[in-house]
Amino acid sequence: MLELGQLIKVTISDIAFGGDGVARLDEGPVIFVPFSALGDVLNVEISEQKKSYFRAVIREILVPGSQRIEPYCLHFGRCGGCAYQHLDYPAEFAAKQKQLLDLLQRIGGFSTPLSLEYSFPAPEIYGYRNKLRLEPSEPERDESGVHMAYGYCLKDRKNFFTVKECPLAQPILNQTLNKAIRSPWGRQNAKKPVPGAMTLRASSDGLCHYYFGRAPVNVTWLKEKIHGQEVSVPLGSFWQVNSAVADELLKKVSEWAEPLPVENLVDAYSGVGTFSLAITRPFRERILIESDGQAGDAASLNLSARSYGCQIIKDTTEHALPKVLKSMKAAQTLVVLDPPRTGCQEKVLQSLLKGKPAHVFYISCNPATLARDLKKLCGEGKYQVKRLALFDMFPRTAHFETVVELSRQP
Repeated sequence: MLELGQLIKVTISDIAFGGDGVARLDEGPVIFVPFSALGDVLNVEISEQKKSYFRAVIREILVPGSQRIEPYCLHFGRCGGCAYQHLDYPAEFAAKQKQLLDLLQRIGGFSTPLSLEYSFPAPEIYGYRNKLRLEPSEPERDESGVHMAYGYCLKDRKNFFTVKECPLAQPILNQTLNKAIRSPWGRQNAKKPVPGAMTLRASSDGLCHYYFGRAPVNVTWLKEKIHGQEVSVPLGSFWQVNSAVADELLKKVSEWAEPLPVENLVDAYSGVGTFSLAITRPFRERILIESDGQAGDAASLNLSARSYGCQIIKDTTEHALPKVLKSMKAAQTLVVLDPPRTGCQEKVLQSLLKGKPAHVFYISCNPATLARDLKKLCGEGKYQVKRLALFDMFPRTAHFETVVELSRQP
């Protein structure tokens, strides 16, 4: 039996969702090893014991796997953000595809393995993020006085360390970071008993915007693009962080929606109307549901600019969706879901099972909660997965985006 502190030799045979390497011993225990690569032969120290597995830390790399490379960032290994800087990108992308299919089978309960119809790797694996959120770290003093330093959370998920630049960020964000910290707004934030987080956002027009704490509402909205056309986005509202990958995702969703024999579109968790704008085919009704009031206002403006008739419901999806589906012919309805990382609320899933819309597109940034929700939607044969696609929206991190097309079973 393994014990805490014990040193053992292992070979990494898989990469689990989250980025940890997996080693399986002959006698049965599974050991998860952070920052390991497929094929690594390692001396590791057992650091944690759970009911069904162990965790370990690398003490020596005896034989590096063929996919192992030198990390790009000096903070890699202590920062809680990146998981794959020690792997070449093809290995990371392959691991994510396998993780998605494994999770859908293990958590989703699909007895027949699913397959990916489409996978889109990130065109750029560094310098892609158009948004950074940095937490107040510690006060610093220089020739101009005292200011607050900002940074990321360490792997312990409790403490923060100062960040001068992030390799995932677009260059303009890193160039603006120091200016924002030393701005009058930044110095004012540093004097607060509890300083707010600093957020930097780069928009498609090449400008960089920043704020501390909550985003101010009385500022000009950002200018973004969908299919080359301008979109207005409030400073504090959601927008995908990787524009190049998001554009490809939106093209695929539009392509899948084009031939469907439906007249109604329900865009739940709609934000600024992203998917309603991307799906350019005509609908008799477009209904958007969004709880962020400013995002709802932006959605109305964005769809009106394209002469798309729509109804904006400023409410939570779990509250509004049941009523919306009751008012529509199920056989003529497409529902688009783009929930937060926590997935859909139970009431949303039940409203789909009762309302029976013919088609559902589920866009997810968390394959574990996606698999959980698909188990409920597909478990009794109500829906079936028609198509599945993966988009690597967040290279070098453990996360990725998935799109699933569900069709109602007769």
